[in-house]
Amino acid sequence: MSKPNLKLRVAFEFEIDAPAALLDGDHTALCRKLGELLGPLVLQGMPTITGKQLAKAGASIIGHHHHLDVDNLSMPSIDRALMIAAAPHLTDAELERLARQASTKAPANPAELKRHLRRQALALVNEYRLVPCEIEGQLKFGGGVTVGATLNLTNGSVMVNEGDRQNQLKQGNGVITLTAGKVRITGNCAGHTLSGPVIDVAIDDIARSRDDLIQLWQASGR
Repeated sequence: MSKPNLKLRVAFEFEIDAPAALLDGDHTALCRKLGELLGPLVLQGMPTITGKQLAKAGASIIGHHHHLDVDNLSMPSIDRALMIAAAPHLTDAELERLARQASTKAPANPAELKRHLRRQALALVNEYRLVPCEIEGQLKFGGGVTVGATLNLTNGSVMVNEGDRQNQLKQGNGVITLTAGKVRITGNCAGHTLSGPVIDVAIDDIARSRDDLIQLWQASGR
């Protein structure tokens, strides 16, 4: 089989007045329904007709694939700032997916909606997203110290680098400062274990610096 030397993309957008029964369900279900409705007549018809037309110029289709996506315009929109407050670990593309998925059965109460978004976001992405940082704090028995660590954007936990885990930091809320790039965030120290200091950062505080932290995570490749 010969190798392709052209890649052709042909795209259409259709604005549809659909009955309520078709709109019922989440984004995945809606895409599946429309794919089944279009069927081979549409999804295979386009490559067949295109191949016949290209053959007039001596060209032939070697391979093809299709992509079907749909936006349910009847769904209530969800404020981007609220999504970031609930899930600052998501990328821009993932926030768009969250908006589509979470708009189904989204609670009207703001507090309940935030919890709903958090659950949906963790179901979407629950992996560790680590950003290198430095921790500035006070030692338990006096004196300041700076140690290397990583901040997990997904749940706010902080892991101190292995060589610095013997440092016992002063306990309390807001007693340490994390620096990652140009971001400075206050963190909490709950104590010390064999794995080192037990440190976390509030999700709300991560959300306030979300854009910069996501850029740092993407640049770090972790």
